[in-house]
Amino acid sequence: MPAPTAGSPTPLTIRLPDGRRLGLTRYGNPAHRAVVFHHGFGSSGLEVPDNAALLTRLQLQILAPDRPGVGQSSVYRPLTFPSFADDVVAMLDALEIAGPVGVMGWSVGGVHALALAARHPARVAAAQLLSTCLPLGERTVYRHLSWVWKGLLWGQLGFPWLNRTTFLWLSRQWTRHPDRTLAWFIRGMRPAEAHATARHCTLLRDAAVQGFANHGRGVFDDAQAWCRPPGFRIEDVRAPVRLWHGQADGVWGPGNIPYLARRLGGAPMRLLPAQGHMLYLENWPAILEEMSALLAAAATPPL
Repeated sequence: MPAPTAGSPTPLTIRLPDGRRLGLTRYGNPAHRAVVFHHGFGSSGLEVPDNAALLTRLQLQILAPDRPGVGQSSVYRPLTFPSFADDVVAMLDALEIAGPVGVMGWSVGGVHALALAARHPARVAAAQLLSTCLPLGERTVYRHLSWVWKGLLWGQLGFPWLNRTTFLWLSRQWTRHPDRTLAWFIRGMRPAEAHATARHCTLLRDAAVQGFANHGRGVFDDAQAWCRPPGFRIEDVRAPVRLWHGQADGVWGPGNIPYLARRLGGAPMRLLPAQGHMLYLENWPAILEEMSALLAAAATPPL
């Protein structure tokens, strides 16, 4: 593993206890308070906006691990939400970060953030769910899914070979024609997502190329984990949680976000008008400001 520096961003690779590699990107100064960022589906830790000045002002560092099969992380076919939560704790141990950290998750990364907070409550000081999805494989969640997501769940579980073939084909497209592939995705997006993606096209393109590395194996395993029983209870999350969601989200509509907030003990919500699934890119300074305040509050002893 290369020596830590205060530069931003810094690629790192650690060795997990079972011998697998875990790749991650560090943004900011390693001496500052740590925040773990869980990337979205089909993406990687490169999707974090690089704003070194903001991180320095807030005295934060962002650690963005790549899930198994993504970027430099080893493929791990038995991937589950709990197994990756354990990988993240092993990452923190390897980086000698012992205290509670902040946790963020965008899209399906929000479910991974919840799993970490539920499985390792002593390691999580606060969490933010950014355009989060729900765990598709949880029975109590199923009735809250749209018919589109119910159909995708059925297809992923019923025809895994078809999804594996699709992700393999997409991996080749991202490797050979990344700009053309991104443009193709943008054409299929709703306006809120299309506009934000176009403004941040280089960041999202590079993140997707790494997301679909290893012949798309990591994307497929991530989808399988998402569709199976999650292996944790949302109600076991004890850290304070904040939800950010766009009212124009064309990927995961905001209709069941109040339901998730109730299961998190009435977690505060920010439902932003006219914003879509990429809202974290449009609101990054405000999101980091909130996380800084949450970590400060968690570190303040009660009177």
